[in-house]
Amino acid sequence: MAEIQSATPPPWKGRSWFSLLRDVIGGWVLLRDRVVQLAGLLAAFVRPRRLRARLERLRSLGHIDVVPTTAQVLVAARDQMFLGAAQETKLFYRSQGIPWIFHNLRRFIAGPATMMDPAGLFSPRDTIVHHVLQTFHRHPVYDLVLLRGFPGGVDEMLHQTEQILAGRHPHQRALTSLIEDGSYYPRLLQQVKEFRADPKVAAQPIPAGLVERAPLMLAMDQFKDLRGYARYAARLPVGPIGAVGSWLVVAFNGTLGALLRVRLGPSALRFDCCDEGLVIKHLPGTGGVAR
Repeated sequence: MAEIQSATPPPWKGRSWFSLLRDVIGGWVLLRDRVVQLAGLLAAFVRPRRLRARLERLRSLGHIDVVPTTAQVLVAARDQMFLGAAQETKLFYRSQGIPWIFHNLRRFIAGPATMMDPAGLFSPRDTIVHHVLQTFHRHPVYDLVLLRGFPGGVDEMLHQTEQILAGRHPHQRALTSLIEDGSYYPRLLQQVKEFRADPKVAAQPIPAGLVERAPLMLAMDQFKDLRGYARYAARLPVGPIGAVGSWLVVAFNGTLGALLRVRLGPSALRFDCCDEGLVIKHLPGTGGVAR
């Protein structure tokens, strides 16, 4: 998987676990920024009007076609994370020889807020920027579109990417100790520049045969940009009670369910909520039943 995506080994491979932990613990600046970002994230969770305003801004900029409800956003976020991103990332880490649990523990220590918003729609600006800088993205169009929800968001992404490459970022040690691809930052800089020049640039297509499981390929394709995410979310027939229930199931799966080896909930996206063309492309036998 790493080879298909032209990823190279991370520069921190081979170092001791103690030194890698020390990198992400950091000092006062890192701690202060963690607290600020976490507070901003929690404030957004309890103020749904912020989410609505951000989505409306992105629709006015032409990045999404529909504005899903908060409940739809939350359930789509669950599907994106656990039926797409987490499975893809596990395969990528395995291909790079990166330990799944230890690396995610380090990511959480370095920036809890970057791992607590699976959709990115509730996150403050710098949380999104740091997320892009700390973990491999094939093409970060989804996150760059999110940053257009903030005045000067893309410019800040460019600025902090240039800081990383110059070795001057305030979180330099933590971020470079986390990135999973040794060739990532120069490519990211070019991608950010291209997006700033043309914010309507299309997400790069998912490489054919990247993973063997067709439902996972569908999830990766559906959620490769925010437009696809919003369309999927807006088709979900779910309200507030259903959204709460879906995340209670996630909590069960991560605690008691893990101990009992019992997993509840869906194992693939709702095909009827995916884009019809993508369903036909990845699962031709279904006939493309998107609404």
